Parts: sequence; structure tokens; C-alpha cells
Amino acid sequence: MKRHSVRWMVLLAAAAGCGGEDPVSPGGDAGDAAIVGDAPRPIPDVAPEPITATALSWNAAMAELGMITAVVESGDDVVVFGERGMQWLAGGAVSARDTRVMMWRDAASVPAGDGSGGRWVLGVDGAGRIWRVRDRMTLEDITARYGLADQRVRSVAVLDETRTVFGTEMGFAVADGMRVLRWNDPSFATLVAGGGRVAARTTTGARLFDVMSQRFVDYAVEGASAVALDADGKLVVGTAAGSLWREQAGGALAPGAPTTTGAVRSIARAGANLWMIAGGSLGVFDATEGVRLATGVTVAADARLVGSGNGSVWVLGEGRLSRYALTVDPRVQQWEQEVRPVFARRCTPCHLPGGTANINLSRYQFWVDETAGIRRVVVDMRRMPPPPATLTDEERAAIVRWLDPPTDAGTPDAGTPDAGTPDAGTPDAGAMDGGVADGGPRDAGPTDRGPLDSGPRDAGVTDRGPLDSGPRDAGVTDRGPIDSGPMDTGVTDRGPVDTGPRDTGPADTGPRDTGPADTGRADTGPADSGSGFAAVYPIFQRACVSCHGGSGALNLSTQTLAYNNLVGVAAMGGSCAALGLQRVTAGDAMASLLYLKIRGGTAPPCGGAMPRGAATLPAADIEAIRAWIDDGAAR
Repeated sequence: MKRHSVRWMVLLAAAAGCGGEDPVSPGGDAGDAAIVGDAPRPIPDVAPEPITATALSWNAAMAELGMITAVVESGDDVVVFGERGMQWLAGGAVSARDTRVMMWRDAASVPAGDGSGGRWVLGVDGAGRIWRVRDRMTLEDITARYGLADQRVRSVAVLDETRTVFGTEMGFAVADGMRVLRWNDPSFATLVAGGGRVAARTTTGARLFDVMSQRFVDYAVEGASAVALDADGKLVVGTAAGSLWREQAGGALAPGAPTTTGAVRSIARAGANLWMIAGGSLGVFDATEGVRLATGVTVAADARLVGSGNGSVWVLGEGRLSRYALTVDPRVQQWEQEVRPVFARRCTPCHLPGGTANINLSRYQFWVDETAGIRRVVVDMRRMPPPPATLTDEERAAIVRWLDPPTDAGTPDAGTPDAGTPDAGTPDAGAMDGGVADGGPRDAGPTDRGPLDSGPRDAGVTDRGPLDSGPRDAGVTDRGPIDSGPMDTGVTDRGPVDTGPRDTGPADTGPRDTGPADTGRADTGPADSGSGFAAVYPIFQRACVSCHGGSGALNLSTQTLAYNNLVGVAAMGGSCAALGLQRVTAGDAMASLLYLKIRGGTAPPCGGAMPRGAATLPAADIEAIRAWIDDGAAR
């Protein structure tokens, strides 16, 4: 459904003559006021077995992301919202950034608002506007699309497979792609949702709304501090005293086991898991075992949780973001911790979705699918990454360790009697190298093959020697005088002709000689030597011209072209053009996209860091370019 053809029906639900009261009144004929029947009763303080929460790597490139206030998953990609705007991470590295909005409240991946059946990543900013991340790159204000331009939105959540719910300062709104229904109830400004139900914490406990039955239910829970809806859609309420209450089949709340560590500060459903923060600890709640706390994990005082569909959980606290999981496949964990960081540093220029290589390697499963090809071009042929990028020995070793884990290497050794039956007595030596050590014992084996093979081989050489060596030597003798002469004289004759152009060729085709053709020599002349752009252009020759030497939109092949294509020229392409930055803004390095891309340590506001696929420039080069820009970017 196209955006401009959508008819939005905004239904302001209000009781007749009640000036915007709730359509279903708590305690009225269509609603219920539920007071928890039994007061919290003492429960034996028995701590169940602790859990092991494994920290997961998600920012493999170690990009500087600033203070983060909201996070969303889009497949295996991660989208963070915070003081540096919206930042999209693919393969553990920042692939796009939009800095137009710096203050955020909430975010979610929701059913597409155009009825297409896809999903949209939405963020709610500090002013109550709704923004969609378009094309994994830029922000688009779509508040009016949801008919909420007159509201200040405070939260967003997924109601079910086709509907999204927004909490506003006046109540909440449910959107299904065709219409928006509103309920005026300020207690739902900050809400949770799932399974067709919406819940919020109130001053007296919790309030629940079932969209299908149009029914509100109030629960009086003293000291209610956090609410959530579990995988079954049941309400769970945590308290400042450290207790948990869970909705039963009949709708009443029943007390669960105490947390034993302090107030319940946040609860979040993640797949089938119900994660929680109790005091300063992270844990999970199980209806039968109670609260199980993670050993060795502490969280910030202001931390809150965001659940993931795969069962892991995000912890947002003090502007920092962490991720934990209960169980992790060792092979997946090894890829996350060792291989993904290599991918983020060396491979993202070409192997992200839509990259120039047309092979997406941003996800674990893609590496599994391409294992044979990766082994061939990275390990055996060493063709990837292409120059000037390269892998360090340790980076390549990390990939090899993942391709050939110890458990797999050990499996063939159990059957190595076939690889060297005579060496069956030395399997332990071979177990180390998966058969390489067995090659050693095979050398001892040639003792058996020696009498059989060495004789015929030697005899064969003896027999072929008189037959082959004569003609071969004679051939060499005949061709020697003929070929060596012309070859030497040819080199002598062609040397002066070819080596001259070859020597001058690089000078002519290189930056120095094409420069004079473009009046570049005048710029590099003694008058400008050591000052202005002439002082920094050699850096571009070393680090940039290999890619920006004539192809593409940015030609840096000569000093004149480089200067004219950089200074005062607007950035181009996708998210960079949308930011309104110039490649070089004379007098302001921090407003110059060139400097932001080469400075290292911090991801650029758009696109990737430069030089692409190579190490960050030396500090002296970066400082020289910064000083040139801040001093006015003189020619």
C-alpha cells in the first residue's frame, strides 16, 4: 500500500458526554477492578541454582557510539539511538548514521505501517515524534502517518503480528496499517505490550487492557516497581520489596518467589525467557524455580532491560549497552568473539548487504554457508581481503581456528589408522595436528616402501637418464646459443627503449607527471613546497590515490584535482549527502567529512572510516591534515 493512498481512520474513543473518558471504565460493566486477594505471604527464602549469563559481542569494531538510550534489533543488525543520533550496525560495524535527532526515549521493530507485511524500525524522540529508519540509512518523521501529530508519544511496542501500540501523554493508540484507535488514559504513557494486551505500572499497582475484549483490569500491588507480559501474555509485576506477582489462569495475581537481592527495577520478555534486574543483579524468573540470578554480572543503578526475540537481553545503563544470553553455541560464541571483530575491521567495505563483493557475510549463518569459499580465498590462496587491506597473522589465525575448531580436528584422528596403519601406535602425536604429526611417522614407514619403491624409482631414473638427459642436454646445448644470445641482445636492445618509458611511465601516469599536465607542477613547485595543500598532498598520494585515482565521484589523482574536489565541495552519496556536510570545510576540521573519516578512534557520522579496508593513518598524518583544514585549507 503506497503511503499517499492510505486512509487513516483516527477513532477518538470516548464515552458519550464524558469528555474523553476511557471507552471502557475500570470497575464498570465492561471492566474489572481486581484487588489482589491475598496479602503477600511469607515464602521460604530459598535461593535456587544460579545461572550463567554469557556476555555477547555486538560492537565488534569498538566504534564510539556515545550515550545510548534505546536499542532495536533488525535481523542480525543492531540499531542504537542516543546522543549521536541513529546508528545502524551491520556485521558489528557502523554502516550508517543520521545525526539529525540527538535525544531519544524509546524504539522498536514493529509491523510495517503501510500494510506491506514487512517490518519497520521506529524511534521515539525526546519531543514525542515518531521516526522511521528508511533503507537502513536515514531518518524519516512519520508521526503524521500514524495520526499522532497532535500527541506527544512516549513509548512504542509490538501488540501482535500486525499491530503496533504507542504510549502518549494522553493515553495510548493502536495502529494496524489501516486505522488508528486511541484510548485516553495517561497511565499508559510508558507501556509494555504483547499477545494483544497492553500493560502499564500505576501509582497503586498495575493496569492491563485486552484489545480483543476491550476490557481494563486494575491490580492493586503495593510498591509496584516494574511490569511485563511474559511469553504466555500473562502479567508479571515486580515490587520495591523484591517480590514478584504473576497473573494466573483466572486473572488473579499470585505471589512468586522473592528475589532475595533487592527491588525489582526492570522486567523484560525475551523469547521464552523473562529477564529481570533485582537490586544490582541480573536474573531470570521461572514460574516453578523462582528467580535465578546470574553469577558475576552486576548492572548500573539506572539500568533497564530490552528483550530480544532469540532469548538474549540488552542491558541499558548509564548510557552504555551490554548484551547477555543464557546458553550460547560454542561455535557461535567463538565467531562472535574472534571472527566478527576481524570482519568488522577488514571486510565490511565489501561484504555488507549491498556491498561491492555481492556476498553478504555480516551474519554467522552466512559464514557457515560460505565456509568452503572463505577457506579457499582467505586461508589457502590468501587473496582476501584485496590490497591494500591485509590480515595480520593473528587475524588470519582467528579465522583458521573457527574454520577448524579443535573438536573437528580431533574427529578424524579417531580414524587415522587408515591414514597410516603402520603408525597406529603413534596416534597421540597426530592428535595434535589432525594428521600432520602422522606424516612424520610415515617417514619411518618409507623403510617398508623403500625396498619396493626406491629401487624401481632409482632404476627408472637410471633408465630414463641415458634416454632423456642426452636429448635434453643436446636440446639445451642447441637452444642455448640461439636463445641466450637473442634473449640477452633482445633485452639489451629493448632495454633502452622499454625501460625508459617504463621508468618515465610511472612518473607520467603517476601523480607527479599527470600533475604538470594539470598545472600540478606549479602547485608542487618550490614556491609552495612545505606549505598549504602541497604539504599534505603526499599523504593522499600514499593512502588514497590507489582507490581515488580516477574512478568514482572523488578523483584525487593530482594535487589540483584533489584540492578542487575536496575544499568547499558537498559530501555525496546516501546518508552523507543527507547530513549537509562538506568534504572539507575551510577552518573547521570537525565540520569536514574528510577529517571525520580519517581521524580514527571514532566512527564517522556516515559511511565507513578511511582508508577503506586499511589501517588508520599515522597520527602525524592525521594531525597534518587537521592542522591544514583548521588553518584555512590553503591551496
